[in-house]
Amino acid sequence: MKRHHFIIALLFFPITIGAQSKFEQEPLWEETFNDTIVSKPNPTTWSYIIGMRGSELEYYTNDIENVFVCDGELNIKAIRTHDHGNAVCTSGRIHTRGKVTFMYGRLDIRAKLPVGKGIWPAFWMMPENSAYPYGEIDIMEYIDCWNAKKYQANVHVVRKEGGKEIREMNEKSVSVNVTDYHTYSLEWTQEELRFLIDGRLFHVCSKNNHKLWPFDQPYYLILNVAYGGWGGSCGLDESIFPCSLKVDWIRYYKLKPE
Repeated sequence: MKRHHFIIALLFFPITIGAQSKFEQEPLWEETFNDTIVSKPNPTTWSYIIGMRGSELEYYTNDIENVFVCDGELNIKAIRTHDHGNAVCTSGRIHTRGKVTFMYGRLDIRAKLPVGKGIWPAFWMMPENSAYPYGEIDIMEYIDCWNAKKYQANVHVVRKEGGKEIREMNEKSVSVNVTDYHTYSLEWTQEELRFLIDGRLFHVCSKNNHKLWPFDQPYYLILNVAYGGWGGSCGLDESIFPCSLKVDWIRYYKLKPE
């Protein structure tokens, strides 16, 4: 299988119409999920996580019933199950590790989210090499404590001291109806991580405010729908199944040469 590695560099730009001219009109890399018949995601880009994770109650599979492309969209579908031990549902968690990596850049993901008590969809990024200290970039995560009215972005810096893992977080939520389609964006530079919804900036995490800044290295993208764990902070409701995360497209843009 041929692997594609992309390192994408992008400089800071203000969120204004005029600033758009600083970027190429065409994305450097994109996923448009254009298949019109049911199929699996492109295997040269996406891999699967299989099994249960931590205290969560989903069982991740590589079954086409849980993760599929159809009618121009990626679907990650959580389905009620009685066949996987303590798992309440099957679901999907896919990632680009070892296939498509990113270092700096602007990422846009157009999607609509599933809602319901216990559900926990997320778009997030982890480093290809997760030696301590390492960072985690949560572009979007939603739990139903927020009643479909908001989601949060979060930045984790994880280190070890005295043999114990210490995790520092810098999160912020923004009001939006997550059951509608929106464009969730990250702008990542050497100096800061900026989070936007439909082009509107709502959270900035700056290198100047952190003693450790482990974000100057290649990262990969993860898309998943979990159930339970932190997602169950406000209760669980097994009547929500089946429910799906739908992703219309994913795009990266680079800076035009000066």
